[in-house]
Amino acid sequence: MTEINETIVDSRVYEISFIFDNKLDESAALEKGNAIKQSIATLGGSFISEEAPYMRELAYEMTRVVNNMNVRFNVGYFGWIKFEMEGSKVKELEKGLKLDEEIVRFMIVSTVRENTVYTKRAPVIKAESLVNNEDDINIDTTKEPELIIDSVPEIFAEIAPEVVVEEVASEETK
Repeated sequence: MTEINETIVDSRVYEISFIFDNKLDESAALEKGNAIKQSIATLGGSFISEEAPYMRELAYEMTRVVNNMNVRFNVGYFGWIKFEMEGSKVKELEKGLKLDEEIVRFMIVSTVRENTVYTKRAPVIKAESLVNNEDDINIDTTKEPELIIDSVPEIFAEIAPEVVVEEVASEETK
């Protein structure tokens, strides 16, 4: 009987976010982002997704030591890269990035493969905006807010009878 040896690779998904020096021009910032991707590939990582670096105002002033002097940054090129790599290789990637004086700050976090990009929330349609004439539906505004919310299914039934609105049991009825 032959024995099969399998090597288990401890590969995880990571995301690096970074801020580059604002003294770079846009093409140099893009090249630096590509250099980080190349470093990931050299260490055996695989690229998943990215957002190319773009100039933005920082939430707060950051300080970085460059040539033994404190340099302050209020703006910089921000970008991120999501990649998969062995956990043991991430430390090597960090070492190389710490030596680069054009990187103001970076952070590597463990994440998931799925898309985790923040998207804008859908606008909320208020019942009042669906009513053309306030006289069409009488809502008693002197009631407690829970009671007004409880009357919303009736409002929708009058406005759009073809739409079925299911009532959800309140905490009191559970």
